[in-house]
Amino acid sequence: MASRIHYQMNICGGDFTHVRECFRDWKSQPLVYRWNQRMFEGKQEVRPLSGRVFNNGEGAHRALERVCGPGDPYALAAEICDGERDLWLVMAAFEEEA
Repeated sequence: MASRIHYQMNICGGDFTHVRECFRDWKSQPLVYRWNQRMFEGKQEVRPLSGRVFNNGEGAHRALERVCGPGDPYALAAEICDGERDLWLVMAAFEEEA
């Protein structure tokens, strides 16, 4: 049976300390589409992607997708500053049986 990769994402504002707090909260919340599973289940922590700040969500999403792996024990966060808002996109990859 083949597996496929899917991603879980969430977004928040603030500094990276706030991102860590949000991540802890999110881990206690069930997935909307799978009530018996918690968000970011199996991921121990969130780490910043890099020192780079993205100017839009699409660029941050593509960069995170390229580097997130289902075997990673952590989620990654990319900072987005589009001139109006300063946000963080948090993403983790998971393997799912097809």
